[in-house]
Parts: sequence; structure tokens; C-alpha cells
Amino acid sequence: MNRLSIFVALLAVLFSGAKTFGKNEAIKLERKVVEFKLSNGMKWLLVRRGEQPVFAGIIQVKVGGIEEEEGKTGLAHMLEHMAFKGTKEIKSNELWDAFVTNGASNLNAYTSKDVTAYHAKMPASKLELWLYLNSEMIRHSVMREFNEERNVVIEELVSKVENDPQRKIDRKLMETAFTKSPYKWQTIGSKDEVAALQPKDLEEFKKKYYAPNRMVGAIAGDIDVEYTKTLIQKYFGAITGPKNIIQNFPAEPQQKAERRAAVESKSSPLMMIAYHKPTFPNNDDNVFDLITYMLCSGDNSRLVRKLVYDKKVARTVGCSSADPGSRLDNLFVIAAEPMKGHSYEEVEKLIEAELDDFKTSSVLPDELKKTINNVTKELLFGLSDNEGIAHSLAYYETVVSDWRYVTRHPAVLAKIKADEIMNVAMKYFVKENKTVVEIKK
Repeated sequence: MNRLSIFVALLAVLFSGAKTFGKNEAIKLERKVVEFKLSNGMKWLLVRRGEQPVFAGIIQVKVGGIEEEEGKTGLAHMLEHMAFKGTKEIKSNELWDAFVTNGASNLNAYTSKDVTAYHAKMPASKLELWLYLNSEMIRHSVMREFNEERNVVIEELVSKVENDPQRKIDRKLMETAFTKSPYKWQTIGSKDEVAALQPKDLEEFKKKYYAPNRMVGAIAGDIDVEYTKTLIQKYFGAITGPKNIIQNFPAEPQQKAERRAAVESKSSPLMMIAYHKPTFPNNDDNVFDLITYMLCSGDNSRLVRKLVYDKKVARTVGCSSADPGSRLDNLFVIAAEPMKGHSYEEVEKLIEAELDDFKTSSVLPDELKKTINNVTKELLFGLSDNEGIAHSLAYYETVVSDWRYVTRHPAVLAKIKADEIMNVAMKYFVKENKTVVEIKK
């Protein structure tokens, strides 16, 4: 569900078993967030939570696959890998060991089509060390062991993408649905283009996009806010970079005819059906939050109940309305695995029937209310501990330019009416806006 679906997918792994977090707590959290902006434009979001002597921190950079260009894909992901190869003064193994031996957990980084992020959880007494190490990674990273790390990325690309049927079909879907948008290529890049990357390519890319006004830091936990500001100024205040980066992403032309494609694989059948849709701040994007939940979230959702349990034509079915990102107009995607003895055509017709139902039958008040409540719970789920708070604040501040999105979005959802769902369905669930990709043996 727009930014929600991407983030909840991450949080489900990080925070399974987290306590329930309600609307009142979200309002209280909003009052506790302290904004701190450096003169170089870097923004920090600080939340003191003194329950345990730990903190979670993240630095998110507004740079991902969409900042690349065809012919040099995979730059953002490769640069993320190189950040852990040390600095001019810190060797690769020394950098990682400095984190781990000082109690870092969930130490990692990730790159998406929209952002790159570096994060960890550490004892409160190690806050200054975390800030120092991350500032060094961002300011003084070097292209140490470049060829070796590039080979690691290529191996990852082959094993996780080219040899993975689900990744292959997803890649084919993006290549087929998008013709101009930078969402059409995968974040990890193509094998040939990654193999051709050189250190100077990464250095130029970093110099252009790793600007402080494109960075957001967030820390939640047992911190002294004023002292933390002093440390942030000490380690991040001197970072420089271009202040006005003008980006003109090519607009994706309106799709005017159904598109179909296939990928060859010996794996089990899998199909993906996609429809173009707008992203934030278009209100239709908010409506898709609810449609996604009603169709695919839980055993009682419409598609899961009909395809998996009632008709027994599909092994699994799932939905997302943020593929492959949220900074640009994206896709609403339905993925289904047909059961043995059932065809793609049969499954597709049942899916279409459910989508058409939104066009002809108004959603009942009870279903709408339940959906809004449950989507709100999922959204607020990520605000129940330090990591969830830090990740949520940084993500929404980076992608939608307002961390309050996560605390105020429930009120937006609560205003959505049944007729808005019907209008969105009629507008987007049409044949000329549809792309279908299947696995063929």
C-alpha cells in the first residue's frame, strides 16, 4: 500500500511481536519528535525514549535506482556496498568490528528504487561512536577492494535475480509496464552494466547525490536530545555537497493497450497483473491503501478467500500498490500462484471479477470501517519501538518530505468514502491500463 506496504514489509521482519500501538500513542509521539536541521541542510529527527539504555539510529539518503541512467544501473546499490569498505583512516574489517564489538545489532544497509539507508541498534553509551562511524562512511569512504566487491554484487545478482523465478518475473513486469520511467530497471542493475562500473563512476555518483540536504537522520531511544544535537553538529556539520539538484524524471506515457509478456522457467506457475496508478499526494493513492487490504490482507480478504479457500484455484495471492517505489507514479500489482490443474486464464478471470465488483457494488459500511481500522493498525505498527520509530520517521521525511505522514495518515484514511473506492476502481482497473506477465515452462 503505497509507502505503507514497503515499510510494513520491512517492519514485519524487524518487529514481529511488538506491542500494539494506537492512535493516541501516535499523537503523543508526534509531540516528542524534535527536529534539528544543520546549516548544510541535513535534517535530524530525535525522540527520547528512556525505557531501556539503547537507541536505534538510521541515516537515509534520497538516492536510489531512479537517480541512475540506462547504461549505468546498479550504482546506488554498489555504492551502499562500498560504504562498509572503510575510510581513509579505517580499514574494512576495522569498521565492521567497531560496530559489532561495541554492541551493534541489526547492523545493515539497504538500497531501493527511492532511497539508500544505513542503520543499527546500539547501547546508549555508544551514540557518539555510531555518529562518528556513520559520518566517516558518508564523508570519507574509499573504493577499497572494488573489484572484489563488484564480483560479490554480480554473484548476488545472478543468484538472487537471474536464477530466481519470482525476481525474474518481477523484473519482466517492470520492463513491460514501464517504457520511460526509471522504475523500469531493477535496483541491483543488470549484470553487464554492473560489471562495467568503475570506481570513478561511483565517486561521481556520490559527489552528485550524497548531498546533506538529501539526507535525513533519525535516532530514537535513551538519548539526551541537546547533547545529541552537539554530537550531530560535530560529526555531520562539515559535510558539503550540491544544494540545488534539479531532477526531471521522464513522465511515463499513459498506457493505451493491454500488455502481456512471459518469462521461461521450470518453476511453479506464477502470474502478475499490474495497473498503473499515481503516488502521493494524489488521494487515489490513499484509496489504494484500502483496496489492497480488502483484496489481499488476511484469510478473509476478498481474493484470498475466493481464490485460495473457496475456489481452490490458487496456492497464494498477494497485492502491493507501491511497486517498485513511491517517489514516482507506480503500479498496483496482484501476484497469484495457480494450483496444479488450473490455468492462468481461470485465475485471471476470477481476479477480474473481484476488481469489477468494486466498480458495480458499493463497499458496505462494516467492511469499510474494518478496513480503515486494520490499515491504521498496520501503519502504526512500526511506531512501537525505537527501530520502528527511527525507520518510520526517516523514511517518510525522505520520501514524502514530512515525517508526520505516519502519524496523520490514519485521519486521511478515515475520511475515505465508499464511492471514492468505486470511482478509483472504474478509473484504473481497465484493460488498456493492464499488464500481465506469466511464467512459462
